[in-house]
Amino acid sequence: METKNEESPLKIRSVRAALAAGLSLYTGNFRRIFRATWPIALIGGLVSALVLHYSISLIPRQIAAQLQPMQASTADSLMTILTHSLLSLLEFVVAVLLLSYAFYMLNRHREEGAIPYPARWFTKPDGRSVLRTLAVAILWLVVGSVAIIIPSVIVGIGIGMKSMVTIGLSAVVALLLMALLLPLAYPTMRYVTTRDTKLFNILGSGYRQGLRYWGYIFAVLFVVTIIATIALVITMLPAIILLTANMKAEAGSIVGDPLGMPSYMNWLSLIVFTLSGFIQTYILLGTLTPLYYMAGSIEQQEIQRNETAKDTLH
Repeated sequence: METKNEESPLKIRSVRAALAAGLSLYTGNFRRIFRATWPIALIGGLVSALVLHYSISLIPRQIAAQLQPMQASTADSLMTILTHSLLSLLEFVVAVLLLSYAFYMLNRHREEGAIPYPARWFTKPDGRSVLRTLAVAILWLVVGSVAIIIPSVIVGIGIGMKSMVTIGLSAVVALLLMALLLPLAYPTMRYVTTRDTKLFNILGSGYRQGLRYWGYIFAVLFVVTIIATIALVITMLPAIILLTANMKAEAGSIVGDPLGMPSYMNWLSLIVFTLSGFIQTYILLGTLTPLYYMAGSIEQQEIQRNETAKDTLH
């Protein structure tokens, strides 16, 4: 049974109130969230660091392939694609596991009125939360890919026809598709933080309900995105500086310049990238709690709307 208190998600809140409640819930329970998620967050930071480190190491080969395309090795290209694919898959798996921890804690908060304190420093993920998170991740991956592919195809057609009107149309289509995807934020957040919803409802009644509150969803997501972007940029500055230095050094080595980087730079870069990714993980997790209250507010408004409709019929 869901608790009825000031922290309950089932309460109509304004944009400001949803943001304030989400921030309060996250900061007030950060110790519990950190205790439950730090191992997988650290793995996520390490994986993102490996992706960056590997991408930097490819710069000399990419430049050489552009300068001498006939000497590019097919085997090297296939190995690069395979490595990138494996790293991307690993990133996806880690992200799903990390989010499943967060959604499980939000589900417990919804049902019990509090985020439980983990008994151990490493807790196993909840199987149902993992499956629900995976389903939602695949859904967003598919619809997001469609939203990217369609405008890209239109851009390609416009370039082939040398038509600026067609290229401009792609921007309009991209904005329209993004607007149509926005209502999915409500049913997907409700799906991963409850036990009584079904996946196919996301694309049915859940989407229609989200569409009714498009402006509210947009406002919450807009403010959350701005705050998260500012925080991410600030925490990424050391990694950005090291990333830029590494890229310039690798690019310069192609034309005969000395590498000019100390021998410990690879390890330093890996450590900085890992710590940066670790910190950014908790910034991104902080964006979920306002969305949790946003979804709860919409759900409560829908409950009252249905009750009003029933009273009117009677």
